[in-house]
Amino acid sequence: MPHSSLPPSSPPSSPTRATDDLLDLLQQLSPSKPPDVQRRIQRDIQARTNELRDGVGSLKRRLTDAENQSISQAQPKRQRGRFNRAAQADDSVEDAASIEGAAREAGRHFVVQESLFLVDTAVLTVAIDPDFEPATEFDSAKNRVQGQLLQVMHYLPEDIHRHRTTRLVANSFEDGMKSQLSNTSTRLRGPALRYIVDDTRPFKSSSSRFNAFRTDIGYQTGTATKEPFYSKTKVPILYLTGVQDLDGFLRGPVLLNIYASIIRGPKGAEGLFEGKSKRTGNRFVEKIYKIKSVNTGAIAIWLHSADTQLVEIGDETGINYRERHSYYLEKLLEAVSDEKPWALGLLDYWNHIFFPELDDVKNLNDGMRVAGNQDLENEEDDDDFFISGRRSPSPIQIPQEQRAPSPLPPSPPRRPPSTPAPPPRQPSPTPDLPSPQRSPSPVAPRKPAPRRTTRSSATAAASISMARRGRR
Repeated sequence: MPHSSLPPSSPPSSPTRATDDLLDLLQQLSPSKPPDVQRRIQRDIQARTNELRDGVGSLKRRLTDAENQSISQAQPKRQRGRFNRAAQADDSVEDAASIEGAAREAGRHFVVQESLFLVDTAVLTVAIDPDFEPATEFDSAKNRVQGQLLQVMHYLPEDIHRHRTTRLVANSFEDGMKSQLSNTSTRLRGPALRYIVDDTRPFKSSSSRFNAFRTDIGYQTGTATKEPFYSKTKVPILYLTGVQDLDGFLRGPVLLNIYASIIRGPKGAEGLFEGKSKRTGNRFVEKIYKIKSVNTGAIAIWLHSADTQLVEIGDETGINYRERHSYYLEKLLEAVSDEKPWALGLLDYWNHIFFPELDDVKNLNDGMRVAGNQDLENEEDDDDFFISGRRSPSPIQIPQEQRAPSPLPPSPPRRPPSTPAPPPRQPSPTPDLPSPQRSPSPVAPRKPAPRRTTRSSATAAASISMARRGRR
């Protein structure tokens, strides 16, 4: 995929000029004109409106960049002090400082392995409903809170469960989540960026990212009947070859590079596809949390977006990253439950790149949950892609050293015509991973994935989230 590194271009016209054109067109629109003329004028009005919207958006991004630059030059950088939750705790709580530290660490762990955001702040203080049925988790907002509460309880140490509903634990847990999100965003657009992508120049500002990557993260231009929006499936960076294909979905090299940078340090993406990814230092996340699973958030889209911070709703794009996170995970869970080859192969693909030494690769249903279930954006029929999306019969292939946004590797060769079609699916065999530089450990035969009893989420955030955990 080609990526432009040119400086942001000027808006096609000024807001004043576009406004004058709109007023002129509105004056021309009259019931006395023939229908075809009225339709032409209406199309022109819509086109001018889109042009005005894009122009204003570009000016806002430039203004934001200028203000940020001015502030950074005028003021010395200051370290943001963290809240002292223990000092605000009730006197009856013993060893409040220790509880605060444990809750913060649990919040950080939750972001790395579970979800970027909470479905509701009430998750941390609501009482556990003894009658809650996991199968109904996504039937209502209340049930979604109860479902995520089960996740939170897993990460909180048992000795502070009794303090879970206090503000001490709730606030400290949220502080830990925010801290991890901040560290992640700073690392990815800072020291790790040159190991994730080949050309860092387009990432310098909000405007340059928008101009260079808007198509790569799903931006769809407006039409006479539809406003511009960001697609959830027409996102080239999510695919192995940049082409919308189920077999390549969630295999984009940039996704794996990002995850390596999160769990193995800023240089974690270096040599990843050659089997040479290194764990740096003594406190990289993978070691701290003993991660033996794959779980990435919806941050590949954010990294290339015009948004300035990794927050629930993008400040520039309006993308709801919590919804994206849940949407991608929902579709993956459904496909695994239905034993779809593209989904089962995807899990093996990720695990063999990150953890080739594993003797057994468990399916995604092992303790897996969806975090969040909000009303989805409905600008297009994204669900159709997962029902009738184009699939390639190509075998699993690990790309060679590759960093987005460089041109992605070609699709693996298709099965020769003389090769007979494979028999109906048996327990998943070891995927074919041709790599001249390393030989992954063989994968034990997979047991058929059990049918999920938990109702699938109907949401999306940004986020691209996969995990395999041996718990519950």
